[in-house]
Amino acid sequence: MTSDQPQTGQGRFRFREGGWVLVVAFLFSLAIAAWALAPAVFRMVQRPPGDGANVPSFQFDTSTPFVDLTLIEPAMLHRDMVPVMTAPTILTMEEIVERNSERKTRYLVPSDLVIGIEHNGESRAYPLSVLNVHEVVHDELGGEPILVSWHWPSASARAMVRHDSDQQFRVSGLVAGGNGLLYIPNDEPPAGGEPLYSQLLARAITGNPDRPFFTTIPHQFIRWDDWSERHPETTAIAPDPGLKKRYKKSSPFTYYEHDDLMFPGLATSSGPPAKTWVTLLDLDGHRAAWSWPWLRNNAQGGIYEETLGDRRIRFEMTANPDTVQVYDAISDQPLDATHGLWCTLQALHGPLDEAISH
Repeated sequence: MTSDQPQTGQGRFRFREGGWVLVVAFLFSLAIAAWALAPAVFRMVQRPPGDGANVPSFQFDTSTPFVDLTLIEPAMLHRDMVPVMTAPTILTMEEIVERNSERKTRYLVPSDLVIGIEHNGESRAYPLSVLNVHEVVHDELGGEPILVSWHWPSASARAMVRHDSDQQFRVSGLVAGGNGLLYIPNDEPPAGGEPLYSQLLARAITGNPDRPFFTTIPHQFIRWDDWSERHPETTAIAPDPGLKKRYKKSSPFTYYEHDDLMFPGLATSSGPPAKTWVTLLDLDGHRAAWSWPWLRNNAQGGIYEETLGDRRIRFEMTANPDTVQVYDAISDQPLDATHGLWCTLQALHGPLDEAISH
């Protein structure tokens, strides 16, 4: 037995020596992994600019402003908190019908609200259930790159032609007059110095004043059943399957059920209540605005017509949920109307008291 003891001791020594080799190798592997992951970790720690309280901390170019700078304020903790959508999956009517054949995969039921767009002979629906989460969708429609956006705190949707397919917008985390501001990131890091674009005005509101304007596209704020009846060959964007839970919790419509303002500085002293939904038209040098309650009260069978300048305008309305669509009454073509809350339209378009039908 005694002759075996030294061998046992030597065996222990050899085990411990091998163990240290393993420990050193493990630590070396950790060092390599840390070195490889450092940039990603650094990006996580160094979040996008913005402190949630001060506009300068978001590091945008606010020179030569088109709007009163006092209207610009933080709405989020920092930039890029909204997952904008690029190159969405497109569903045909047949695919939507197939999804709706099973309860667990149902998508776009009759009363669902959509932003409907017809452009260059092609029509597509952008469900609000998706836009509430993404706010911005980069798409191709009618052979052109377009941007479709929805900013629920100001109840405003917008569609416009992008200058090229590489032009990608992000959500700045700031608002102007309660309406979301977008930006185009620099081609190369770091972030900073980019101009701001108003979602509702569809133009740059800071930076180089010579930046080109965007061509806006008429859109309809409409129920899915009404849109699909008018456009039986329409397509629709599909939701991101990885964000199912977020879509279910994203409806903002309780915000419109009370008078409290998300941005108290937008309180109004004239016209309808600040959070009234309003439709604004600028046609051939003539401007007019109609509150949705006024339109409902004056419509006959959901239709109201009025003359603006030399144009005959037709409003079509539905209830539960409320929608308003605007058409040229003679040609039946959709008109490029702007919808939004009264307080935001007043802030960004100037006094509209003389233009509003109460």
